[in-house]
Amino acid sequence: MATVKQIAANRLNALKAGVKTPEGKLAVRLNAVTHGIFSKDAVLPGEDADLLANMRENIIAELKPVGEMETILVERLISSTWRLKRALLSEQTYRRPAAQDITTLSEFFRGIDYRCSGWQNYMKYETSLERQIYQAMHELERLQRARLGEKLPPPLVAHINLSQDIGGAT
Repeated sequence: MATVKQIAANRLNALKAGVKTPEGKLAVRLNAVTHGIFSKDAVLPGEDADLLANMRENIIAELKPVGEMETILVERLISSTWRLKRALLSEQTYRRPAAQDITTLSEFFRGIDYRCSGWQNYMKYETSLERQIYQAMHELERLQRARLGEKLPPPLVAHINLSQDIGGAT
């Protein structure tokens, strides 16, 4: 067990370590990025900002949002779609054999351990992002139809999230 003197020295040394300057923080800010699905940055190094801008323009032109709420939903669609594309690209490089080593479909799937938590996480991320896209699309459609004065049928799909605490029980 560490002595009081050692603990004090460790605390002092901890204050001296780490990146202090804004330039240094900028340089190391992406060190821990593995797939970028949860990144605060819309565009990561190696991604094409123009591609995102073009996708954004096309989706906005196609969906024609009116008002704050419709715009929020369209932005959510754009963000989730971009992150889903990022997840799919990242997944392609995860535990896959090199392309030149693949001659059959079974060789393609041989390198993937579906029981691996990393693979399960990719599936969970993709499912979550797809759900966000479909929910935003569904809600946007309902808002736009209501704005146009159309009678809205009851929803055909109920969105149920079993991961949330229900009724305050723990």
